[in-house]
Amino acid sequence: MKIGTRILYPEETDMWKGAELVQISAYSGIDGNLDMMIRTAEACTIAGLPFVVHPVGYSVLNEDTCDDIISMAKLADIALILHDERGLDGGRISRDEDIRLRRLIEEMSAYTRLSFENARNTADVQWFWDNYADSITLDIGHVQAYGLDSLEFVQALDSRTIEKIEFVHIHMNNGIHGGIRDHWPITPDCREVLALKELLKIRPDVSVLLEINEIEQIDQSLAVLDNIRKSL
Repeated sequence: MKIGTRILYPEETDMWKGAELVQISAYSGIDGNLDMMIRTAEACTIAGLPFVVHPVGYSVLNEDTCDDIISMAKLADIALILHDERGLDGGRISRDEDIRLRRLIEEMSAYTRLSFENARNTADVQWFWDNYADSITLDIGHVQAYGLDSLEFVQALDSRTIEKIEFVHIHMNNGIHGGIRDHWPITPDCREVLALKELLKIRPDVSVLLEINEIEQIDQSLAVLDNIRKSL
């Protein structure tokens, strides 16, 4: 088990001493976000800090954002973590969309590892993972935020899915803050941590990435993850 946290800015590369890797998140709609991601990736490379890149609010099937995602794939270090895709009508991928998505996956896979996260429709993500994912990022916080029990979700995963899980996103649901319910700091006994412990029993070699909004509590949450690792 490796542990890390989400960052946005170059100056964060040496802020979190407990992080063995970081996730550079790039948020769609923010001016200069791609340039910021590039500079942060350069800072990580100089610092020798392994990183993944995670576009947020982007869709591979959206022609307006696709080129930016390909650019991020070219710059990613360990992997590019993408959200599961839905069809443009909100349902499952159509036949035409399937052809385009597979072509784009093949193109981006030439540059880096692609890992797909449950984000847009966790209740149906198994279908997407089965059809398109060679690598999975299990977002335990999103499972809980979707209204599912994250511990039961992990316990119900089949062996083929478990073998694909390489990354885990973790954050806690704890009521509204900043307009959302999740992305709170984790605690040793929160439901999401219990689900993580259950996953680690059968998949101990994952990389676990914090995605929390309260940056002043990142060190504390990293310590929670480190204590879990020491108990394995």
